[in-house]
Amino acid sequence: MIVKTLFWNIRSVKSQQAFHRVQMLNKHHKFFLIALMEPFQHQRQIQQYRRKLGMPYANSNCNGKIWFFVQHNVEVEVLLDTEQSITVKLNFQDFNKDMVVTMVYAKCSKVERLQLWDSLYLLTTNMTSPWLVGGDFNVIMNEEEKIGGLPVLPQEYEDFAFCLNSCELHEMPFKGSPFTWWNGRAANDCIFKRLDRIVHNDTFQNWFGQLEVQYLSRIGSDHAPLLVSCGDQVQMFVKPFRFLKFWVEHDSFLDLVKQQWETTLTYDVFLSFKLKRKKLKTALSTWSKTTFGDIFKQLVIREEIVKIKEQLFEADPSEENRMVMQRAQAELKLYRHYEEEFWRQKARMDYFSDGDKNTRYFHSLVKGRRKRIQVRRIKDDASNWLEDVDSVAAQAVNFFQKQFTHEEVSEDSPIFNHIQELIREEDNILLTEQPTMEEVQKAVFELKGDSACGPDGFSGIFY
Repeated sequence: MIVKTLFWNIRSVKSQQAFHRVQMLNKHHKFFLIALMEPFQHQRQIQQYRRKLGMPYANSNCNGKIWFFVQHNVEVEVLLDTEQSITVKLNFQDFNKDMVVTMVYAKCSKVERLQLWDSLYLLTTNMTSPWLVGGDFNVIMNEEEKIGGLPVLPQEYEDFAFCLNSCELHEMPFKGSPFTWWNGRAANDCIFKRLDRIVHNDTFQNWFGQLEVQYLSRIGSDHAPLLVSCGDQVQMFVKPFRFLKFWVEHDSFLDLVKQQWETTLTYDVFLSFKLKRKKLKTALSTWSKTTFGDIFKQLVIREEIVKIKEQLFEADPSEENRMVMQRAQAELKLYRHYEEEFWRQKARMDYFSDGDKNTRYFHSLVKGRRKRIQVRRIKDDASNWLEDVDSVAAQAVNFFQKQFTHEEVSEDSPIFNHIQELIREEDNILLTEQPTMEEVQKAVFELKGDSACGPDGFSGIFY
């Protein structure tokens, strides 16, 4: 599922042109939400635009500076309405899911913007839903987000940066020009700033996965429209085998490994080792599904079971009901441990001791790493940007094929005669001799348990 929204400070002397552009964009993208800042229109005209957009719901904040339009089959509940923002809770009836959206049109004064930051702090207190915040914040994050004009001082944006960090709101990756506002002048009087942006919380990232905002051209306004895309087409692929650390804690784990490992498959020890690992991976995958299942689904199920058992114990505090409740609580605690170990392994934070418990922190580390390593576009040999998934993959493969393909160089080349000999024959024998079993065992046992899995899918804790 791909969900698209539009945020735009439409303030302009060419309002008709800007609204026509909104209408054309909506025909192409089918937005479920359109947020417009300072449209300079009467309510009657706004309702006319609502009908032209084909969106059944329209509303504004208290001073009418922010107007938003919502598609059908989405229920709207206004949570907070202020001069500089309006926050609504949207319920997708088709999916029975909620999300919170805050539309911002900030004041120009730093002092006046403090009220906006306070309202975001207030919302953060009890925020458990996916939360998207976007619009015109009227402030930049650092000096790199401005060209021209007076120098930028940290005092101008430190409140904004502190607010985003405190509310745990993260910047959404963007495409297009990094400057969303232009003062309409040229030469030395020209000023560009990034005043508009989209941020979100971790829950929003978990719900939608792929997030991106595109800054469109500034036609019809001095601000760029922000086209937000959430979610992506489902791509079917086979996940590679990955050994999970908490498997070793189960009583039947070693017996399973021993049963698969004792079989003699071939007299070639290296080929036998490869075949045993392949056989073991199949057995472990089947064993994990029957023994643990989906640990995240099991965790939700056991939380519900604990609630029921606790209610039964409260209604009848007998010894039998107490034992049943405690067994359910123990199973819930065990699956919470599995979840923590899963995210700890994904995060690969080897400097934490076994007693540290912070699943949310490990989870955020994994998401941050995934976001950093995600390749959204790539340049080809002609310096053209490729953004299609298949084109990016093909270019990456082509690059590394060229990188690791070379012509054979003859060992009889005369150039080798000019290289000084630094390793004696005795040193060469020492370097090339076979390692002892003790050296191999020592190297294997020094592998870190939380290290990343190798190409075979097994991590250090397995060996």
